[in-house]
Amino acid sequence: MFRQRRGYIFLLISLICLPLYAGGGPPAVVSTVPAVNRSIAPYAWVTGTVIGRYDSKISAEAEGRLEMILEIGDQVEKGDVIARIEDTLYQLALSEIQAEIKPIETMVEFYKTEASRLASLSKKNNAAKNLLDETEANRDEGLARIRLIRAKLASARDDLARTVIKAPFSGVISERIKSPGERVEQNDEIVRLIDVDTLEIQAYISREAYNNIKPNDTLVIQGPDSNTNGTVRAVIPVGDSQSRLYEIRVGFEQSDWHVGTAVRLATPIEPERSVVAVPRDALVIRQTGTMIYRINKDNVAELIPVTTGIADASYIEVSGNVSIGDQIVIRGNERLRPGQSVQVTNSLDS
Repeated sequence: MFRQRRGYIFLLISLICLPLYAGGGPPAVVSTVPAVNRSIAPYAWVTGTVIGRYDSKISAEAEGRLEMILEIGDQVEKGDVIARIEDTLYQLALSEIQAEIKPIETMVEFYKTEASRLASLSKKNNAAKNLLDETEANRDEGLARIRLIRAKLASARDDLARTVIKAPFSGVISERIKSPGERVEQNDEIVRLIDVDTLEIQAYISREAYNNIKPNDTLVIQGPDSNTNGTVRAVIPVGDSQSRLYEIRVGFEQSDWHVGTAVRLATPIEPERSVVAVPRDALVIRQTGTMIYRINKDNVAELIPVTTGIADASYIEVSGNVSIGDQIVIRGNERLRPGQSVQVTNSLDS
């Protein structure tokens, strides 16, 4: 008797629950998007690194003892002083050349005046022509010496200016190679300066990807905690002799990625082709295969077996009983059953 009653109870529960799977219960809340005709290219993930677009090792342009140099981590604007070299000898050299030019200028002024006077007298036959010629020659020689000294003066001023080393662009001191008190020679590296505001990604791609990437293309970038899109700034048409890879530079706008951040880029390895595609979230993977749910005009879920193909970062090709425009479930499909009634909502949080 007890077993018979228990059987009746199980039968009753089954009869009550059956309509939930046959579409008679409360409709499931789902979100859908239409299947689309999308141009997709197969891609491969490659590793990239965030770098400063401007990354330079700044060198000394004069020799001498370092009086001052910035610390690692110091921020500078373009034109700010990075380091100073003792300039005593350069000041003395400049003063010496400046002292040379004054007597010559005085002498040239004298010869100019004398030549003008002799030229006036020569017209009246009161001065010898050879004396006038000699005075004019002395004047011209003096002028030539002045031009030479002024050139030396400009060179000395330039040498003095080079004792002050300024930032060629805004950035941060990431490495200090020399320290105050050290003697430096011309062209000795003293600091490394990186522009941390103008960033880009450096990556190396295969020949297949190189043939399918060009400047201004958009690539999907996968970062440590988030994804974004980047624009190819440059494709370097020179392969590495050992790795046979090609360098690309990709711009991006992700404020929390800093120099040295490791990222991945989806690089196309074949030309694009048009396919019927759905979002990756639409796929329902079972032991029996891959399927999607389509919602028909009666708001009833239909389970459609599909075969997947090429994909990009967000959409994937599907082959099967799927047409462009079919409403495909992308949210709520994990608990959906074939034949179940649904309520379609545009809210992805439902």
